[in-house]
Amino acid sequence: MNTVVSSPILATQGQSVVFLTTTQANPTKLLVLEIGTLTINNDQTYVDVPDATPTYDPLDPTLYPGGYNPETDPTVQFRPKRSEVNLWTCYKIHSRTTAAGFGDNTLMPSTQPDEAEVPYEYSLYFPTEVVGNDTVVIYGLYEIILIAAPLAELYANYVGNTNLATIATQLPDWYIDSAPLVVDPALMTCINNKRYEFLVGVMCGHCDESYLSFYADYVGMLAAMDIGDWATANQLYDKLKNQCSEVESSCGC
Repeated sequence: MNTVVSSPILATQGQSVVFLTTTQANPTKLLVLEIGTLTINNDQTYVDVPDATPTYDPLDPTLYPGGYNPETDPTVQFRPKRSEVNLWTCYKIHSRTTAAGFGDNTLMPSTQPDEAEVPYEYSLYFPTEVVGNDTVVIYGLYEIILIAAPLAELYANYVGNTNLATIATQLPDWYIDSAPLVVDPALMTCINNKRYEFLVGVMCGHCDESYLSFYADYVGMLAAMDIGDWATANQLYDKLKNQCSEVESSCGC
């Protein structure tokens, strides 16, 4: 039986109470995708997104329980072989609003030429915008998304579908993983400069407690991104950028 009622239903008064639960629409997925280490180039114009999902070992099920089914084994439902899925890389920019076309919208490259590549590594170029007369990368808080789709699904049929990540989450034969990423060279330069000034001050007998608060906000932003609390992450991101924009003077030694 299916029901959306969460309260107990009396089957026979005074004798028993029946709790009805709705069967999960999606059975447990045995394959658990894993994004490898994200590597950004020096100019921060693209990021290399590798697939780090291991291969399941039937002789040692506890070793890689979420891995791909071995290519030499029979087909297993909900644990596809690498050759039975295509890998697609897409992303979200959570530091911009959904209303502006970013936020919770899945953003997709026009093609996925490496979808069958083994080992898989896709170079995702960040989108750009025109600021003044210059074309620059859109900086901010990114969520890099890796999707394993059934071979029967063509990427071209989904280009522009802003709900692709939701689709991959909800359908039983689709698989998804994501990883947060800060793309903002100015912020990282600011953090490094403040860290250097703080360490110089410590060596000279000073302790700039404002840096400790600044760094705590940075760590808090990363933690919020890691658990998908993008509202908090954005608040801290804006706070950090504001602090970096302030003109400061360091007494040094």
